[in-house]
Amino acid sequence: MKKKSIIISAVVIVLIGIMVWTLANNKKVINHQKEVKTVNDRIAVTVETAQVRETSNQLELVGMAQPDREVVVASESAGKIVQINFNLGDFVSKGTVLARVDDTYKRLAFENAQLTYNKNKDTYERYQVMRKGDAVSEDQVRDAKIAYENAAIQLANAKRQWEDTKIVAPFSGAITTKNTELGAYVNVATSIAGIADIAQLKVLLAVSESNVYQLRKGQVVGVSSNVYPGVTFKGHISSISPQGSNAHTFPVEIIIANNSKTPLKAGTYVNVHVDMGKTQKALMISRNAIVSSIKDPSVYVVKGETVKLVRINTGSDYKSYLEVTSGINEGDQVVTNGQINLMDGARVSVIKN
Repeated sequence: MKKKSIIISAVVIVLIGIMVWTLANNKKVINHQKEVKTVNDRIAVTVETAQVRETSNQLELVGMAQPDREVVVASESAGKIVQINFNLGDFVSKGTVLARVDDTYKRLAFENAQLTYNKNKDTYERYQVMRKGDAVSEDQVRDAKIAYENAAIQLANAKRQWEDTKIVAPFSGAITTKNTELGAYVNVATSIAGIADIAQLKVLLAVSESNVYQLRKGQVVGVSSNVYPGVTFKGHISSISPQGSNAHTFPVEIIIANNSKTPLKAGTYVNVHVDMGKTQKALMISRNAIVSSIKDPSVYVVKGETVKLVRINTGSDYKSYLEVTSGINEGDQVVTNGQINLMDGARVSVIKN
């Protein structure tokens, strides 16, 4: 028993020794890593040289084609739907009767108003003739006239209510929604269908402040879509808002003439191409170099082994590149990747693209 205890004690001592050696070795490794870090305390970044580039001076913007006119057609009379004359996707002309509400009582009311009107009209005309022969008094003629005019008002009102049982298309277009079925009961203002006029389409764009001042109302633009490769639609600028947003963008509306050969559907993404004039040269940097925001842009410029945070002013937008109007010079190297780890004066190690 004593011999067994001695063996256990020896095993414990050996295990303790192994643990002490392991901890000591780990400490050496950690200390070595710290030494390496202090020697190579640089942040790896990629850079790009600011260059003067020639531009085609063509502004390209992305928007969505929308109907020139769009409306939800509602019932103007309460009752049961007794006739439906359209389906989803149908093209309907202005004035087409889309549906009818049960008009039994409205029709009877109109016929009754018509009878009353005819009776009062005859009475008034007869009294006018009789008045010439002094067969009736002036008061009788006046009362007959009032009754006749009131009957005319009631007839017009009854006619309008009867006509309201017909739900008609307010303009020519395509049916985009169908919101009722035969036999359904509808109230006044119940939605029946949606109609969109896509004979021409409009595109709403948000144009930057630097570009909007170069646009003009009526200016011709080209419009293309991925659904019709190689096809260019002709459009024009119909309006430029005088009021910009907080992001310094201005709403601009483009009108496109649709066609039957390559028709665009509402909701299709389109590319708008605006010729801004002659080609020109500009100092440009990649958009990836921008830190903070386009509204208040800054870039990190490499100065030897460190970087300097520099505020810049930007001009025109050329997709992946931005024009720089001040803040840096041609040939400056700006950081395009790794900015998240940087601060002004940080040491860097440049990795070539």
